[in-house]
Amino acid sequence: MKLDLTLPAAETATGAVAQPVAPLSAKGADLIARTLVEIGIDTVFCYPGGANLEMLDALSRVPIRLVRTEHEQGSVFGAQGYARATGKLGVCLVTSGPGATNLVTGIADAASDSVPVLAITGNVATHWLGKNAFQEVDIVAITKPITKLARQVREARDIPAALREAAACALAGRPGPVLLDFPKDIQQARPEQPTDKRVAAAAPAGMSDETAQRIAALFARSERPVIYAGGGVIASGTGAHLVALAEALNCPVALTMMGLGAVPDDHPLLLGPLGMHGAYAANVAVNEADVVLALGVRFDDRVIGDPASFARHAKIIHIDVDAAEIGKNKPVTLGVHADLRDAFTGLLRHATRRDVPAWHTYLRECREAHPLRTAGATQAGEAHAGQGMLTGVDVIAALAAMLPPEAVVTTGVGQHQMWAMQHLRLRAPRTFLSSAGFGTMGFGLPAAIGAKVALPDVPVIDIDGDGSLNMSVNELSTCRRYGLGVKVLVINNQWLGMVRQWQDMIYSRNRVASSLVDPNVPDGAEDGRPYPDFVTIAAGYGVAGARVVQADELPAALARMLRDPQEPYLLDVLVAREDDVYPMIPAGKTYRDVVFGPGQAAGPIAAGAF
Repeated sequence: MKLDLTLPAAETATGAVAQPVAPLSAKGADLIARTLVEIGIDTVFCYPGGANLEMLDALSRVPIRLVRTEHEQGSVFGAQGYARATGKLGVCLVTSGPGATNLVTGIADAASDSVPVLAITGNVATHWLGKNAFQEVDIVAITKPITKLARQVREARDIPAALREAAACALAGRPGPVLLDFPKDIQQARPEQPTDKRVAAAAPAGMSDETAQRIAALFARSERPVIYAGGGVIASGTGAHLVALAEALNCPVALTMMGLGAVPDDHPLLLGPLGMHGAYAANVAVNEADVVLALGVRFDDRVIGDPASFARHAKIIHIDVDAAEIGKNKPVTLGVHADLRDAFTGLLRHATRRDVPAWHTYLRECREAHPLRTAGATQAGEAHAGQGMLTGVDVIAALAAMLPPEAVVTTGVGQHQMWAMQHLRLRAPRTFLSSAGFGTMGFGLPAAIGAKVALPDVPVIDIDGDGSLNMSVNELSTCRRYGLGVKVLVINNQWLGMVRQWQDMIYSRNRVASSLVDPNVPDGAEDGRPYPDFVTIAAGYGVAGARVVQADELPAALARMLRDPQEPYLLDVLVAREDDVYPMIPAGKTYRDVVFGPGQAAGPIAAGAF
């Protein structure tokens, strides 16, 4: 049965017949519920346990949707999917002990990718704290290094102020996760007069007009300019400003994986993603530029490779809302601590178009010489070539041709994630949700659930790998339980594919622990019998599904998957088992060391040819 998650004002969080909401008591748990409503929270992803039942009981009486996942990690990734798809605060609620520690990976993931998440945990009563009570853990101490704020509330009267402070902190400046821990007796207490300190939003950092003029002057003298933009553009909602600036300067743009969608995929100034598996032209542009404008990025090692060699002849301008990121991984010519919403105002005011046709021609030649692999192409030595076997690129390209621009795609982590980054046609911000900085397998399905809860009328597709999906396949139950039309597209090669690729390249093909085939039926994958059988597993959860083995089956199967936007569905696509992700810049190397395929190096065009 499909449950409607849309809550009209007169409907309760449980979906019961509309009744007037009874006045809340002053109990701590009721203060939590009431304050969450007052600060605009409409959804909480949760898993029940002894230490959070008071809060769940209170939440059931207010207009907040409760979405119970099948694992606490699913709750925090659901909250992440909600937050990444909307820019709003995602909230998850779990119990003490193992419930709380099961959030840690998802909290660290949110910290790495700057996602605003409020994690709420129950704990044992205050008089049992520090005594190794049943399911007691110091979750505040555990999560302090990976949160913007982690606090245990010890007085019920402080609940409203603590929640307001945490929510404001999560969303202010560089977004990120926060955690509040509520001992059970604090949830049960009845303070006579709750404190409710209002928290003012922090004023954003600014950029002076003088600085904007200095940046404009650098671009006016540049012969090889490039904009390198990332997740900060998405978080600040300034994608349209980025496009306007690029057009005003006539400047090419390279995006990080977190920045995908900030510039429409078909824009002539977009070079594509950069980094280890990025587009060749994007990597050439940033490394051979004389001016690099870095916007909302953190110079991640998977983007810059060897820091000393990255953009070594460029004047680098780095604008970021987080001052700690400026100069941390790469020295810069000009560091600007500013909110991008403010910075773009000055940048656009002083932007002057500069035509550099030789630079644009050179980058176009780089792109034409080494394009991202197209659908239908196979690698040298691929055992399945000519036998109707699909590649991961084939599947992503076929899906991309069918998706509307507003569709939201989530991914797991691995080869399928890189193929999706390379080949999806992303036209809008917040349409590509992926664990970028932390690389957490199992992210895709619960994040898709969060996105679908937030955007029930938008198609949401989880592109997953067989290894990643195996870590969170139980969340198909959540899709079924709440009637969430999440589509799961499995790129199934029966390997931990990225691990196997690195083992082949670095460890002399010593494929330790990376095969996913059934050791009792080693030829099952070749015979169209993969392990595990995701279609049967999906059926066990009440979710329809199908399997594709041959290329000619794919178009109709994708159309069937996408047919009903409200139906959860799993499509398991078997692809060539040893297909690899290219191009690839080996870890710690430079763009000059890029590999395009087995034995295929870049050639002369890479080595500073401009």
